[in-house]
Amino acid sequence: MLPEFRVVKGAPLDAEPACLSVLSYNLLAPAFVRPIDLRTGAVQPFAAFEWASAEDLEWELRRKRLLKQLESWHADVVCLQEVQFEASPDGSFALPAWLTGLENYTACIPAEKYLTLIAERNERVLANKVAIGCAVLFRSDRLMQPSDVESSGGDPNTLVSACLQGFPESPLAALGKTAFFSVHLDAQSEEKRVDQLRKCLEKARALGTRQVLFAGDLNTECRPGSCIAAFISDEPPPEEEVARECASALRIGSEDGDDETPADSKETAGENGEPSPEQLEQWRLLWQKAAKSPAEHRVNLSRVPTGTTRSAYDHGKTEGPCVTWKLDHILHSPETLQLRQLWTTLEEDEAASASGLPNRENPSDHLPVAAVFQ
Repeated sequence: MLPEFRVVKGAPLDAEPACLSVLSYNLLAPAFVRPIDLRTGAVQPFAAFEWASAEDLEWELRRKRLLKQLESWHADVVCLQEVQFEASPDGSFALPAWLTGLENYTACIPAEKYLTLIAERNERVLANKVAIGCAVLFRSDRLMQPSDVESSGGDPNTLVSACLQGFPESPLAALGKTAFFSVHLDAQSEEKRVDQLRKCLEKARALGTRQVLFAGDLNTECRPGSCIAAFISDEPPPEEEVARECASALRIGSEDGDDETPADSKETAGENGEPSPEQLEQWRLLWQKAAKSPAEHRVNLSRVPTGTTRSAYDHGKTEGPCVTWKLDHILHSPETLQLRQLWTTLEEDEAASASGLPNRENPSDHLPVAAVFQ
């Protein structure tokens, strides 16, 4: 039996009109499925999806399934990652047409200059000039952007914000000014991930609020000892957990990924897989920087206890079994957003955990995460 506050993934999110619902979903951009990387002349292992069938990766089928899901869930705020934006004849970028069909939603997307930069990067690395990034969609019949705050603009493609409050005379009218962020943190560098979340805190304060919600693919499991976990709790973790998380970050960060830094130029752990004393000290300093960040910005953060959301071959492996990771998270201000419900994740889906994602029932390589707040 599920705990009272957990409901099955996919349960409608509008059952209680006076509650705020938030959904986060990494869509798996079609350009990132089995592309040839011009730097190596081959498909990168993380993009090969060797466990998935061609049918389950086919974009037209996935797109239809994704849209059907989003239409049926009725979330108040939808935080999307890996949206593949559409280019206009004048070279500008817009939300793809398939997403504009969602009724009663207003979209906030990255600034044009950042979409142009990522499109140029993708042309350089993948021979495909497409802009990919995050977006925040919100129900315009229940939420609105405050009149004293400029509409979202200037955001980078991986950190998109929307400052929102309850729409007058709607069931959410009591919701005060809150900064929502759809985030896709760096896949290889803990230092970059810390800096990205700090930028979100700075942006929230610039928007005139201490009430925030971050949702997205954080590319970390947020385990004790990680620097991202320090944003949630400044309780010093045991040394063995610090060493474990430092070693894990160095191992993953040294692998070829979607940035343009050659793998052989990246910092790695020692031959025995253990970080050096100097690397551990750098990690501790970064942890302290992260732990101080909420107090510096006078923002408190709690984490919704979501579970594992990605199933694939382990890092560096070209065959199974599949393993699972807890990469998609929702962080929120507990003073004004009190958790009422959240969706289950892969802990309740043994088939997907074993087969890997995407599959027929799940059209992305990440499960969505969702929470309802009162």
